[in-house]
Amino acid sequence: MKYMSTLVLALMVVFGNWEASAQESDPLAVFEKQCPEGQRANDFPFWKYISNNAIRTADEYAMDNYPAATFVLARVDVTFQIAGEYEGEYLVILVMKGTTGTSFAMLKPNFPFCADPAGLDDSRSDLFTVVVAKHNGRHF
Repeated sequence: MKYMSTLVLALMVVFGNWEASAQESDPLAVFEKQCPEGQRANDFPFWKYISNNAIRTADEYAMDNYPAATFVLARVDVTFQIAGEYEGEYLVILVMKGTTGTSFAMLKPNFPFCADPAGLDDSRSDLFTVVVAKHNGRHF
């Protein structure tokens, strides 16, 4: 994961996006916002319940906005944003390949991500906010 962030930073320099990002913030300071090793929410056993909550949140969003999309059996990944609107934050990525196509969602955690999530109530509907949702590449 750290190698991917370094690669993206290197590509920003090579392809000229460095200046725009450098003017907005100190790119190296962004990396300081990462959780200490082993302290991300998805490093703890209770994450399986919280990631299930992310799936339910995305699925509910899809039901309200584009019922052909589904996230019931989605693959769940976590990424750290080094640039863009959510710079310095962790986001949860869901990808579901189904019979109607591919559904994609990006969710922002509404809880401290650098901590054990065991104290969270996994039945709460406000643990995540859907910030991007797509079905077959089309926003919904």
